[in-house]
Amino acid sequence: MSQGRGKYDFYIGLGLATSSSIFTGGSFILKKNGLLRLARKGSMRAGQGGHAYLKEWLCWAGLLSMGAGEVANFAAYAFAPATLVTPLGALSVLVSAILSSYFLNERLNLHGKIGCLLSILGSTVIVIHAPKEEEIETLNEMSHKLGDPGFVVFATLVVIVALVLIFMVAPRHGQTNILVYITICSVIGAFSCLYLFEKMRKQ
Repeated sequence: MSQGRGKYDFYIGLGLATSSSIFTGGSFILKKNGLLRLARKGSMRAGQGGHAYLKEWLCWAGLLSMGAGEVANFAAYAFAPATLVTPLGALSVLVSAILSSYFLNERLNLHGKIGCLLSILGSTVIVIHAPKEEEIETLNEMSHKLGDPGFVVFATLVVIVALVLIFMVAPRHGQTNILVYITICSVIGAFSCLYLFEKMRKQ
């Protein structure tokens, strides 16, 4: 019975993780379309102090889609191992690439196609060969792990680096270098790589 239940939970987690990638990947396309519509209307860009995007329904649709993707991703950790859910997040890149070719008339060059292929191969290898994750059954166990010195140091460094990037680097170089904002997203997203999204599942 437990084996059947475990298999059932695995497929639920797999479906949630896959749907999360679809929602997240699609959200970028929706928001990009909304921003392009605003640009055609001559609205001031958000980076220049404009707030027209708050009245654009495509931007809100993209935001809601991203929220749905994050909720599905968070829920997936309750059913499937983190070693399965986390690598499947790379599928959002593929979804964005495919949808952008249809809705934004963007074309992937050779390097982009190679990158998509490597994302698929990397996710597959990690899922197949990932070690079994450690079970966490109680909130006390979760609290103990969150208080681990290694995680505390890691979390502190992440917060410091994120604040420096947001308040010092982004205002100076954010408008000319997109890597600044990509790094901010990556640094904050690094929390999901450790204990914060460990599943809490009873045997």
